[in-house]
Order: sequence, then C-alpha cells, then structure tokens
Amino acid sequence: MNKKYILLFFYFCFLVNTTYAQKNHTQELLDSAKTLFNSTKDLYANELDTFDFKHIAFLLNQVLQVEPNNSEALYYLGYTYSRINASDGRGIISMNKDLVIQTSDCFEKLIQTSPKYTGEIIALDPYSKMTAEWGSLAMCYLFNHKPDSAQWAFNEAKQRGGLSSFTLEINRKTLDACAPNSILISSGDNITILLWYLQEVEHYRTDISVVDISLLNTTWYPKYLSKNKNIVFDLPENILDTIDYMPWMDSLITVGDFSWTLKPSLYEQYILRGDRVLLSLIKANNFKRDIYFTASFYSHQQLSLEDYLSNYIVVKKLCQSTPKDLPYDIYKNKISEILQLGSVLNPNSIDQIHTYNLYRYDIVMQMDNYFKSNELKKTKELMIVFDTYANDKRMEYDYKSLSDFVVDLKSQLKIKK
Repeated sequence: MNKKYILLFFYFCFLVNTTYAQKNHTQELLDSAKTLFNSTKDLYANELDTFDFKHIAFLLNQVLQVEPNNSEALYYLGYTYSRINASDGRGIISMNKDLVIQTSDCFEKLIQTSPKYTGEIIALDPYSKMTAEWGSLAMCYLFNHKPDSAQWAFNEAKQRGGLSSFTLEINRKTLDACAPNSILISSGDNITILLWYLQEVEHYRTDISVVDISLLNTTWYPKYLSKNKNIVFDLPENILDTIDYMPWMDSLITVGDFSWTLKPSLYEQYILRGDRVLLSLIKANNFKRDIYFTASFYSHQQLSLEDYLSNYIVVKKLCQSTPKDLPYDIYKNKISEILQLGSVLNPNSIDQIHTYNLYRYDIVMQMDNYFKSNELKKTKELMIVFDTYANDKRMEYDYKSLSDFVVDLKSQLKIKK
C-alpha cells in the first residue's frame, strides 16, 4: 500500500477516535450538569441560596464550546442562569437584568435551532420559561416602583417570542370569566405572567386582583398585594411576615356562614405558609368580593375547597352554597370559542398543548356526564363541537385513553339513538 494512503488512513482513525472521545466527554459533562441541577429539587430554601449553580453553568458552557447547538445544554444553561438570578420566588424582587438577558439568549437560540424541544423538561418549556423570566423581571421593576422599566420588560418578552396569541387570548377569557372587582387566584408562571401583562400593558380588566398562589409563600408578595392590588388579610403584617409551614390535621374552618374541612396539603401532615396566607385572605374577604381559581390548579393548592367550586371552564368560582356550573347553551358557546384557539396554538410548545388539552378533557367530561344522564341531544351537539375543533387530525391526543373514550362514545351514540 502507498505510504501516503497509510498515513491518511491512520490520520482518519485518529480523527474518528478523537471525535468519539470528545463526544463522550461532552455527554459526561452534560450528564453531570443535569444530575447536579436535578439534585436541587428537594433542597430547602437556605440550601438553594448557597448552592453552586455557577459550577453547573461552567460545565454546560464547556459542552456548548464543543456542541454550540446542543439543545439540552442550552435548555439547562438557561435554567441555570435563571437560578443564579433568583433561586425561587423570594429572589424576584432583586433580579438582575443582564442575567435575564443571558437566560433569554439561551432559550432564543434553542428555539431557533430546535423549535420543538424534545429533551428533558425541568418545569416549563423554552417558550414558557422565556415568558416567566421576563415577566418576573417586570414584577421586580413594579415592586421597586419602576413602571416604565416593567413595561420595557413585558415588551421584551413579547418581542422575543415569549407571549403567544394563544396564551394571551386564553388569559383574556380567564379575566372575562370573572365578575367585576373580584379576586383571581392563579397558579403557574405561564398563567400569572400573562395576566400581569394584560393588566399592566394592555390595562385589561384591572378591576380584578390577581394573586399568584406560589408567591404567597414569600414575605414580599403579600405586602405588595396589600399596597397595590386591594388585597386584605385578617392577620397584621408583622404576624403575616413570620408565619411558616406548620403541622396540621383535618380541621373545620368557618368564614361567616360558610364552613369546610381543611386538610393537610403537604405529606398529609402539614400546611404551607402559602396555605395560611391564602386562608387569611379568604377570612378577611368574607365573601365580600367573588373569588375565583384559574383552571390549572393542583387540588392540594386549593385549601380543600374543591367541592365548593363552580366550573366556568377557564376559572372555578368559590361558592358558599352548592356549586352550579354554566348552563348548557353558555357552556357550549364558550367551550367552542376556546377550542377554536387551537388554530393559533404553537405546536412546538408542550405547555400550550397541555393547556389546550385541559379544555379538550373538559368537553369530554361534559359529554360523558350528559350521556350518562341520557341527554343524547346535548352529547351529540358537543361531539360535533369536539370533532370540528379538537379532533386528533387537528392535534394528536396526548393519551390513548382519550382516543379510546371518544371512539367508544361515538359508537354508543350510534347505538343509542
């Protein structure tokens, strides 16, 4: 064999081995960074405050030097910069603008190179996380009496792709479902931030006091609500600042003429600080203002009030008496309007698809209820709405059980005419 070709062969083998070794090394760095980040999920607040997120950022930047478009490295790096900026809701009021820009740059590059991110999800998809980051910075500015800067942050969120037509319209409908001068308890950054944007930038339904359930666990947020959002608590501020999670067993709570059993929300043994602050709000309000919860709530966050909530699709209203859902004609019109929004949904956003599926399941449950009550006309009419706007040709079902249920119900409707 020609000496030249022998040298080329060995050079080729060297390149292959080097590339393989390099790829293995970057994967090891990425896996280490992910393991370290994921280890923070169960840390206490004081442990989060001292955790070395900068080391994780160093590892991820090493990966990106070799693979600049590595989607998981970009995703985790964006989240890492976010945690350096504010480890949780307590840090929102002291956020750093430059770190927000670094965070946003990671997610923007990720979206540009991999619009449909398929890697591991920490909490929010890249689109929602951008919304949350800029919205949190806007709240930082609002808390620190800088409304012009807050407007700038909200506008940055929109210009950079963090506020979609679908999520904005869903949240407009959420505000519209609330009575004038009511209180809306929200859950999730991808809901709360949109509500803040609509009220602060578009001045939409500013009569409603929006209260984020997670932020009630901080000390700064109840003060902000008291001073800026017309929220009253039945505990004085100095007491409200000091309350923490506490042991709890099933206890009867009475507000005016209304009573219910409050169960533990954590490990069946405790209630959180946020639970106690929300309870203080409900007691002080004493049904003077209507109270609503947004649709995407974990049951343990609602103070065991599930049996006293009327379902208005996008919100649930707290009732002193037996809950009453929307009349059929109103329900049909409203669910039709919501399901039509699937046409402006971003199919690359896992969170938007999840939100849409909440309403898919809502109409399916209503069909099931009407069918079991032998109200076949209403069942068929809702099935037409479902097939028109929310069938699997428009968007795949997230669970086969939903597909099986719809197919079975259609079959039953043909039999039971």
